[in-house]
Amino acid sequence: MDSDEELFLSGQDDAMTQLVGRYERPLYRFIVQLVGDTHLAEDLFQETFLRLHRARTSYKPGQPLRPYIYRIALNVVQDSRRAAAVRLKPAPLDEAANGAEPEAGSAPTLLQAIGSKTPEPPEEFQRRELCGNVRAAISALPATERDVLTLRIFEGLGFAEIAQITDVPVSTAKSRMIYALRRLRPALERCLEPHDVKFDAAHKIPE
Repeated sequence: MDSDEELFLSGQDDAMTQLVGRYERPLYRFIVQLVGDTHLAEDLFQETFLRLHRARTSYKPGQPLRPYIYRIALNVVQDSRRAAAVRLKPAPLDEAANGAEPEAGSAPTLLQAIGSKTPEPPEEFQRRELCGNVRAAISALPATERDVLTLRIFEGLGFAEIAQITDVPVSTAKSRMIYALRRLRPALERCLEPHDVKFDAAHKIPE
């Protein structure tokens, strides 16, 4: 199977079609989670791949393509935010997932990220994660923190990739994640049972 980079560099229509197929679900889910509008997300998804196609001549061979694509998508979202002049509300997490089950081990859940000692089964936590307080808290996060949270928790990317995508040092990406989790703490405490989560100010988020 050709790598993402090989498909991209070939420039062939069928290769780009394969590349779109590989990224369609995760990238669309990522954009929906950031903008909260499925119709807008479809437009931004298409714009992402239009920009990707135009950027082929400036792409440096050997550069990992996944963070490159997500960086373009994030730029497209940020352009949309500036055009709207408002912070857009993320969609409910079940709509953003578009019916797709996350890959096993791909990312920590919010519960794991803030230090739960007894993670719940995916179905149970998904039900809890849909709590209105948590959704509202995520939508109220500053855009920079919400971007990092989405890339880490929902897309399963590591902080090295997140740093590339958001164009900040790894330490800054981690700090934004910590700040986001701290802001979500009150909503999670209201949404989850008292014994489900133990908060520790010194707790380190997963790498």
